[in-house]
Amino acid sequence: MGITRENVPVEETWNLEDIFLSEELWEEAFLSLESDLEQRLELEIMLKSSSDVLLAVKELENFLERLELTNSYARYKYSEDGTNEQNQTRMGRIQFLMSKANNVKTNYMNAFLSISAKNMEQYCEEEKELLEYQKFLSKIEEARKHILSPEMEDALASLDSTINSAERIYDSITSSDMKFESVQNKHGKDVPVSLFMYMTQIETSPDTVLRRNAYHSLSKGLDQYKHGIAKTLSTEIQKNVTLAKLRGYNSTFDMLLQHSSPTNFFLDADGISSQHFENILDTIRLELAPHMQRYAKLRKRQLGLEKLLFSDVKAPLDPNFDPPISFEEAGEIIIEAVGVLGDEYKELMKKAFKERWVYRGDNVGRNMIAFGGGVHGVHGYAFYPWGGNLFDMLLLGHELGHSLHFHLAHENQKIINNSMPLFFVEAPSTLIEHLIVQYLRQNRDDARLHRWLNMYLMMSYHHNFVTHILEAELLRRLYKMAEAKTPLTTSSISETKGAILSEFWGDTVEIDEAAKLTWMRQPHYYMGLYPYTYSVGLSASTVIAKRIHEEGLDAGLQWTEVLKQGGAMKGLNLFKMAGLDLSTTELFSDAVSYVGKIVDELEDSF
Repeated sequence: MGITRENVPVEETWNLEDIFLSEELWEEAFLSLESDLEQRLELEIMLKSSSDVLLAVKELENFLERLELTNSYARYKYSEDGTNEQNQTRMGRIQFLMSKANNVKTNYMNAFLSISAKNMEQYCEEEKELLEYQKFLSKIEEARKHILSPEMEDALASLDSTINSAERIYDSITSSDMKFESVQNKHGKDVPVSLFMYMTQIETSPDTVLRRNAYHSLSKGLDQYKHGIAKTLSTEIQKNVTLAKLRGYNSTFDMLLQHSSPTNFFLDADGISSQHFENILDTIRLELAPHMQRYAKLRKRQLGLEKLLFSDVKAPLDPNFDPPISFEEAGEIIIEAVGVLGDEYKELMKKAFKERWVYRGDNVGRNMIAFGGGVHGVHGYAFYPWGGNLFDMLLLGHELGHSLHFHLAHENQKIINNSMPLFFVEAPSTLIEHLIVQYLRQNRDDARLHRWLNMYLMMSYHHNFVTHILEAELLRRLYKMAEAKTPLTTSSISETKGAILSEFWGDTVEIDEAAKLTWMRQPHYYMGLYPYTYSVGLSASTVIAKRIHEEGLDAGLQWTEVLKQGGAMKGLNLFKMAGLDLSTTELFSDAVSYVGKIVDELEDSF
């Protein structure tokens, strides 16, 4: 049994006082915002001139800034401990507030859309300050052909919390309700099992007894919830299929690739074509499979296993090499590793450690999934329960990559323009992993460590290329099944997942019944088509890391400037600014080829 939140040392917590100095001040801000939103709902938004439009945009911007602060504080408190009644109540109140805010945002959306594109263009010429909000206004224009009547949009906004409840239900079940039996390791010592600890610590443990026992415990725990979570996932998918039809999209993919939320057009996806999305999936999945099957065979031989079970696919090839590292030393390494991105970026990373941007406590009720982000007008934040080994250092670096990306974007972009493009968002995080690996290779003369770094990269590619691309493939198949009116049941979801795993691994890995339940482990299925963006980001960061290694600081500074653009540009354009063309699949093939070279090196090293 873990410790409770109140017993987590202060240095292992993040400083939420930078958002609100006290819970009383949060309460004041909440009530003030709630009152203003309610008043705004009672007023008709009249836009008869360019000055009216500018005033409305600024009013909305103010609401978004205040909403960001109140919502972030509540979410972060809930992430610390979802079992705490006060945190639960605060989140419940925020959900009601978000519902009001969605109605207000929809009213503004309807008002802006009541102005023709031609007239809006004229207003921008008359009121030059409107040009500062061009990204936001372009989003409004993109939404025009898929918008419903003002009454319908208002009704959907009122139901937004309910319509988008699947992810919260999943999070609540996995963080608060789902329990797993403790297991014994090879020494007979009891080890607690949780989703997070399994995926970040146990799954990559050198202890085969522990891995397989924990896999059995995890699978047994998941099995007890499979019907309820299958219904939750089925409901989420059917919701999106229905809304895509309602909004006049040709397919659900078209909707989710254009807007990450079908009920909130203020959020962006990237607008890439469904065909390009499917081409990316096929390129990575089909070209990567032979390399990963070779790696699976190497793992089986090196570990001396008669069979390579699904619980063994991330086992280390050098079981006795797992050096511990303190959080402080990890911070020093990460800070030095990112120096190639310039002094500004390096100083921000120092702040992240010095000023407690990271929550690293491992307490009861905490969120099961690590994440990185930030609060507009404050700074970045990261959530990563710390385990104390090299693997943790690299994953912490990943989440801090998100944090600093959001921080730089928030500092340089207006909140109303800054809807982060999903197509780009995983590149800044995976790049930090590459930079840490490069730094250690250059500064540590240890052949065994260098080999471990290759194995870590393979773990990263496994997680982002294999795990997430196969999640995306499952979503592709399930959405097509739903559109064809094929019922999504526990059995059909699990069998589809099993078929995808079997196709990918061939005869190199034994796919058992428990492996078919891996769709229950991640919340990404409730986030549109988000899983595929990991593979996009890692493909891009693979190429960027190589360029920084070869060209040095100039390439790193260029990347930092790209990060400052935040959501002011589409993902494809951000990559273009960084010198990358992701409009074809050539770069993805290059990244997969790099994975093949790592497998070659590992085969030679053993």
